[in-house]
Amino acid sequence: MNNALKYIGGLAIALSLFSCTGEKKEIVRPFTDVLNFDVEAKSITGGVTKTVIQAEKVETHFLQNPNWDSIELKPFIEADFNRAANKDKYIRTEEVSELAGWRDVKWISTNEKLPVKSAVYRYKDSTCIGASIQVQKLSKGYDLMEQLTYIPNAGYAIENIQNLREISGEQFYLSGEFEQKPQPWRMFFDIGNQIIPVNFEFNEAEKTITFHQGKEKIKVQLSKHTTVYHAEMPVFQSYLEFEINGDELDGEFHNLDKGDDYIIPFTGTKLPYETVFGYNMDATYPDFSGKWETYFGEDGKKSAALGLIDRLGDDLIGTFATETGDYRFLQGKVVGDSFWLSTFDGSHLFLFNGKINGDQITDGHFYSGTHYHTIWSAKRNDKFELTNPDELTEITQESFDFTFPDLRGEPVSLSDERFQNKVVIIQILGSWCPNCMDETRYFQDLFYRYNAQGLEIIGLAFERSKEFEKAKESLERVILDLDVPYTMLIAGTPKEASDILTMIDKVKSFPTSIILDKTGKVVKVHTGFYGPSTGKYYDDYVTETEAFIEELLIQ
Repeated sequence: MNNALKYIGGLAIALSLFSCTGEKKEIVRPFTDVLNFDVEAKSITGGVTKTVIQAEKVETHFLQNPNWDSIELKPFIEADFNRAANKDKYIRTEEVSELAGWRDVKWISTNEKLPVKSAVYRYKDSTCIGASIQVQKLSKGYDLMEQLTYIPNAGYAIENIQNLREISGEQFYLSGEFEQKPQPWRMFFDIGNQIIPVNFEFNEAEKTITFHQGKEKIKVQLSKHTTVYHAEMPVFQSYLEFEINGDELDGEFHNLDKGDDYIIPFTGTKLPYETVFGYNMDATYPDFSGKWETYFGEDGKKSAALGLIDRLGDDLIGTFATETGDYRFLQGKVVGDSFWLSTFDGSHLFLFNGKINGDQITDGHFYSGTHYHTIWSAKRNDKFELTNPDELTEITQESFDFTFPDLRGEPVSLSDERFQNKVVIIQILGSWCPNCMDETRYFQDLFYRYNAQGLEIIGLAFERSKEFEKAKESLERVILDLDVPYTMLIAGTPKEASDILTMIDKVKSFPTSIILDKTGKVVKVHTGFYGPSTGKYYDDYVTETEAFIEELLIQ
């Protein structure tokens, strides 16, 4: 394959959230979780831009109505091993990543004469987000091997190697990009001594970019002035500006939460489809899945964390939970004995890398933007746990009151009539805090579910600016972007939080939630927040919290 298409190498992360129409019910089929390309091809509307690379020759054509029965596209149709005759000729296996919400269904041929040797279909819930198929045809004078890749509603790729036994071998690479469909790209943020890769999808028709990391999807509307695209990031005080030239882009990330001069340059590249979802069924990879006892920092200054990692193929998904929160949705790649995990949420830019050796992770480095770096290591330990978040903060006053201004500057007190004889959650947060935003999304659902039964939530925002108007501007953006339905007040700056909130020994984490019963008594303090990226930890927190709230509401 052309080196220009190969140089991205191991930095592949599967793109998600495209619908596969191949799961039609009207056809009786022996297998499930596979694509019927006869049906899939008929669902595609619009043209396709086709690029063929053979030797050093590159040809590009536009086809208004691609013919899926053509020599080049027919392998997708022929690769449907889901025929009645094949019912007993393939072995089906399945792998699931709870952390990513992905499910890989694999089919391997048990009959050497069958041309389709294997296939992998990746699903997010019931939606197919990628297919990888291996075909091999052998005869006395002719060998053919093909790797077929299909990203629903985006495009396809065929890597074809042909060998005539008495003549020199030939090969070609073909890609097809569906017209006006979202396309997969990757940004490379340059933080000086490292490059942080982040996948996104560019939709030229809608003028949007969408960042994908595991379960998370962040969609951002673009504006354009002359040749420059501007992306105002949601929730946080930050933006991207960039220019696109063909399949490349150049730009800058401005994080105003960290200052007017906090700027990180980045480049971008459109991804080949086999890089988005290439699956080597013959490869073996280190075992990452499970829990890792993790320590960040130098000797004498180490802090503990719980690493949660899943691996599907050479894709990694995971997060690190600390005593006070988690690093949210991380996604990355295995390359030999090395790996990386990264994320970008519009403000926070993280990169974790290291090497795995059996049950040990060594040579770990953690980068947070351009301003922070530390080392880390880990060992596999399925029994390792952190301190219970309900036991980290001590209650110093069972009953208390406070008064802080709302966004109109009007004073609001806990003793106001609307909060009396109610179960109340006091949320300690800041608009700059990513875990606070995850907690706010959950509290939004909690409020809608239980407000009519007597639940109230009051957010106490501790903003970085002491100026009310600037703090108000930051908090207003959160309320608007997250559609927050409950009361939000401006309480001060983060450094002032412990002195202001004397009902607990110390504000040890943003967020922290304080739960009061109907009499106004403090009955629980939850330090930090393990969000959806932590899988079972988040699910358990949701279950326990709702059971606790329901019990308080009926008292």
